[in-house]
Amino acid sequence: MKVLLLALLLPASVLAASDADTAWANLETLRQGPGQPPAEAPEQVVQSMRTHLAAQERALGEFITRYPDDPRRYQAEIEYAGIQSTLGASLSDRMRVDKALQRLAAIERLKSVPSKVRADAAFQRITTTMQTVNLAAAGRPVETANARNTIVESAQNFAGNYPDDRRAARLLAEAATLLDDQPSRKRKLLEQAESLARDDATRKRISDDLTRLGLLGQKMDLSFDTLSGTRWSLDGESGRVTVVVFWAGWSPPSVAWLAEFAKFSRSLPDGRVSVATVSLDKKTANASETLQKLGLSAWPTACSGAGWEDPLVRRLGINALPTAFVFDKQGRLRTLNARQGYESLIRQLVADKQ
Repeated sequence: MKVLLLALLLPASVLAASDADTAWANLETLRQGPGQPPAEAPEQVVQSMRTHLAAQERALGEFITRYPDDPRRYQAEIEYAGIQSTLGASLSDRMRVDKALQRLAAIERLKSVPSKVRADAAFQRITTTMQTVNLAAAGRPVETANARNTIVESAQNFAGNYPDDRRAARLLAEAATLLDDQPSRKRKLLEQAESLARDDATRKRISDDLTRLGLLGQKMDLSFDTLSGTRWSLDGESGRVTVVVFWAGWSPPSVAWLAEFAKFSRSLPDGRVSVATVSLDKKTANASETLQKLGLSAWPTACSGAGWEDPLVRRLGINALPTAFVFDKQGRLRTLNARQGYESLIRQLVADKQ
């Protein structure tokens, strides 16, 4: 009775704030994720992730509807759009992604909210567009170039509107990854990012990117000791198209890419293409075991055990896995990272008579 009487005496605004705090605490719990999924059931992992995202989407939507005057409302709006787009990308639901982008753009246009809120919405919109560009390309192939240009221009606009935001340099550097086939434009974007970088990690990432960019079109002295005890060198592959892949057994995307590339490599003419790899595993046994499982033990592979601090890795500015360097028959680097589109590039270089 005393509890009920106390509740009746409290102002409605206090009760609403209490309810909002409870709802926000529930959102905090959901942000921790769905827990450890069963590794042996990939389909269940995906379904568990989607179920959890859907629960977050519902909880955020309810918070926005029930507490429109709560000071955390716009944070919830921006988070809602991020969850909505991630779920949409997982389901290949273009409409859901577009709605998320529209929601974020609407927040950016609000002059009544603090500048930081508009910056947060802009950042989420640009990163959402980056994350879903492959979905857009798959649905509408003719939009690929337009989507890339939109991302680059949006990153530059963000940097212009919020030059003191620490995220500006990272956005520009990330947008630059889309310009591997436009070296001069890529360099300008990286130099702009370099001028805005506020932290050592971002500066190092940009420095690595500029290092790789400087190698494009150049011949290089590339050699290493292999796991089998031999010495491999790029000079020794003269006359053949050569692919050098940087990967690690602890990086599932790089292992999956390696396996997919191996299938493609078997379709190439014998003796026309050579493949070597550099593993960033800390233990050589792990690298050897992964290659053996994939049936790729015959590929010359280096593994110093130094990981990201491997002298070769640092000298070449490698900062993402997988990274695939493709060299032409004269030993010149022809692409900064051939993770995508490598089939046509390699076949073209193999057919090249020069």
